[in-house]
Amino acid sequence: MTGPSKTRTGPAIAAVLLFNPMLGSFYAWSVFLAPLEAELGVPRSEISTVFGVAIFGLTAGLVCAPLANARIPTPLLPIVATILCGSGLLLSAAADTAMMLTFSYGGLFGFGSGFGYSVTLQLINRALADRRGLANGLGIGAFPTGAIGFSLVFGTIIETVGPRSIFIGTAALFAAGGLITAVLIRRSGIRFEATPRIDGDTPPSLPTLFPLLWFGFFLAAAGGVLAIGHAAGILSSRGSTATMAIVGAVLVNVGNAGGRFAAGWACDHFAPGRVATSAHLAALIGFLTLIFFPGATAGLISVALVGLSYGIASGAYPSAVSIFFGIQRYGRNLGILITAWGVAGLISPWGAGWLFDRSGDYVLASILGIILAVIGIAVSLCIRPPPTVA
Repeated sequence: MTGPSKTRTGPAIAAVLLFNPMLGSFYAWSVFLAPLEAELGVPRSEISTVFGVAIFGLTAGLVCAPLANARIPTPLLPIVATILCGSGLLLSAAADTAMMLTFSYGGLFGFGSGFGYSVTLQLINRALADRRGLANGLGIGAFPTGAIGFSLVFGTIIETVGPRSIFIGTAALFAAGGLITAVLIRRSGIRFEATPRIDGDTPPSLPTLFPLLWFGFFLAAAGGVLAIGHAAGILSSRGSTATMAIVGAVLVNVGNAGGRFAAGWACDHFAPGRVATSAHLAALIGFLTLIFFPGATAGLISVALVGLSYGIASGAYPSAVSIFFGIQRYGRNLGILITAWGVAGLISPWGAGWLFDRSGDYVLASILGIILAVIGIAVSLCIRPPPTVA
């Protein structure tokens, strides 16, 4: 990394706060679900596969992006992400089969989003090296704010312009945003090193710490994506109106975003393991509320709490990785950690749907959420800072 005297924090933060909400448009997929299902004439299960592949693609992008640090100049990394995302969206606009859409949106756009997300998170962790919790709160929290904004905009205009026009417009937005992001990164003076190793920032010699972080994040993510993926269905099953179901889906993401910002700040002031414990506690309260308190209002509160839990965990666990293992290895370690989210994303929503199909309600899925939360509390209580960062 370039010496502190030659770096500028402001442009780096601006780059992250500009690009990450754009990458967060990835989460607006549910808006396209029904229109694309009708246009392509395929069943819901087939069109839903697109997003499952996109989750896998985003995870792969996060894992692979640090490998580019040694091969591509840092200011050009967001250009690579922009090319991947833009081409994926343009091909999605031209897709006439579910398979082509799976490749374009799920493969290219998903991978590009993960690639860009890794770049911006590495950037802000270097820019705010002395406030790593805040760095992760800002970077990770900016992602779902884009999901909220783009979902509302796309949902408002999709009946008028159609999904294909939205894909083209979003690709154009990426082209402009990617270029500006590249300029801001260049002005920041921050550069990623190929084989970073600096004194005072070496990984701890505790073989169980990272597995604990991975498993804890998996448990939190499994409960979170269960609620996010089924929020509207949970509320509808409890007799809520269509408007309340939409409000619930938005509240989950609001809680998600707010939890990420708050957890990042908290990890600079409290032990990251205790912050993670609060995430699992919020999930436990949310799922208990869903079981023991009937009615749509209680359902709304419960999904909002689980969304908040997911947000806190999404801020706490990556912050712990940065604080415990160092910023120089953050990109690689984050890529490994995020595989927990990828596994949870593939298993949890499907599992909740399978339980719903067999019971006709979300009681069994809520019991599963309670089990995940209880185990998560136990795991997070075992997370202790290594001696090098105590």
